[in-house]
Amino acid sequence: MTYKLFVGDCLEVLQEIEDGSIDLIITSPPYNCRKDYGVIDDMWPWEEYYRWIKKVLKELYRVLVVGGVIAINVPGVVRFQREHQYADTWGDYEAEYETHRVGKKIMGTGRIEAIGFEIFQMMKKIDNHMREPIIWVKGDKEQIISTTYQMGSDNNPYLRATHEMILLGSKGQWYHRGGTGRRGKEAMPFLDETKDTWYIKPESSRVHPAVFPIEIPRRLIKLFTHASDAVVLDPFMGIGTTGIAAMELGRAFIGIDLNEQFVQQAEDRLYQEIAQMKLWEE
Repeated sequence: MTYKLFVGDCLEVLQEIEDGSIDLIITSPPYNCRKDYGVIDDMWPWEEYYRWIKKVLKELYRVLVVGGVIAINVPGVVRFQREHQYADTWGDYEAEYETHRVGKKIMGTGRIEAIGFEIFQMMKKIDNHMREPIIWVKGDKEQIISTTYQMGSDNNPYLRATHEMILLGSKGQWYHRGGTGRRGKEAMPFLDETKDTWYIKPESSRVHPAVFPIEIPRRLIKLFTHASDAVVLDPFMGIGTTGIAAMELGRAFIGIDLNEQFVQQAEDRLYQEIAQMKLWEE
């Protein structure tokens, strides 16, 4: 049970990782929607953003073992942001659209950028072994959490965002190493993680603007790693949530992030996690 953390651009750091050495990649890249990550400007023209994502995906597939899995947490769509520096690059942008707000005329608008569907197609073109995507519903079945109160108008309603997607792709084949290959409920119990809809409450952090709950990587690691020497990678590690789940489940972890503060926070969390685990063993 080991971990390695790197501060740097993931495209540069990934070049130092050997081909076919990673069993599972769990990550959530920036969504190009003006989040404050401290060291990057999360506002790119969409065409440029997709070129960058494609480069990252190619590197991620390269470092995967045959049968290894990539799990990417991303929304299906990003809603139009008029304040975005490159708002005119939204795929459905209409320059001549006219709206009126507080007595002034505003020209140009869009509605959505289908980021999750675009990334799904990129993954499929790199390797056709796509898996069933997971819908992460933010909350439980009794209380689903909406991220906005805006509902639009009766002749143009907005659908409030309550979920994100976890896109899954395998490399070369659908069978990952380890495990028994057995079928049936004893080998694959009828648990929530074997459904394609996960009800999990979101989490927040004072340090990072977009953390995902630890239950997400915990379930993914249980599903897609069975070899005792499996290695988990997160190239947009943030404050190390994927790493904590990997340590809990006895998997080696490699984490990368451009923000040194985030990496230090992840280091502290992983150190405390391992120390706590050693206390339990005594």
